[in-house]
Amino acid sequence: MSIIAVRLQDYRAMLRAEIGTSLFRQLRFFRYYRRWKKSLKNPDVLNNQIPWINFPAIDFLERYHRPDMRVFEYGGGGSTLFWASRVKAVITVEHDEQWVIKLANKLQQLGITNAEVHHISAEPDSGFGRKRITSLTDCISDDPLHHGKHFKRYVNKILEFPDAYFDIVVVDGRARPSCVGIARLKVKPGGLLLLDNTERDYYLAEAWPLLRRQGWTRLDFFGPVPYLYHFCKTTAFLRKL
Repeated sequence: MSIIAVRLQDYRAMLRAEIGTSLFRQLRFFRYYRRWKKSLKNPDVLNNQIPWINFPAIDFLERYHRPDMRVFEYGGGGSTLFWASRVKAVITVEHDEQWVIKLANKLQQLGITNAEVHHISAEPDSGFGRKRITSLTDCISDDPLHHGKHFKRYVNKILEFPDAYFDIVVVDGRARPSCVGIARLKVKPGGLLLLDNTERDYYLAEAWPLLRRQGWTRLDFFGPVPYLYHFCKTTAFLRKL
């Protein structure tokens, strides 16, 4: 069987597993098949220059952005390059030092000057056992590699900027609930806070009730993701004017 046939078969199987056998529902997602297949054949995150979120959310961002916007992102990569070619300025915080080096080299190679990447790693936390992953203030991650550590400096990097400074804040890195808790203050009225992988309910356990009380609007995007064989959910929160 050809590679194309195998991939289409895989995609159909993925659709059945994720959304069931309803043809009507499946038809919504066939539009992403070619892009999904292309990403699997060429999983070069930096050269592809797209965010590692689902395709429906990527399409939303393509419609939403403007060239005069400022973006802050927790977690960099293809998304950093995506934003740098579309908006005025991008500030990225990243916990992985080797990935920061690769990303910085790519930015330099391409001559990109409107993107900053800051490396801030996790730090030992003697009170880790008393903290909650769902917390908006505890600044910890569920990643076993970071057990016993906190990401307070990482989360608080955005505090160096004035309130209501960024048009878009993307949360796709470590300690995501705490990133939302801090970053919401830095989003302009009418601006966007994007949280990836919200199929993990604990990301929203405390974050969404707070944002809802403050009048934020919620948009959920669900669908196939570049480089992956399963669907994920991404949630956009729009701050009220």
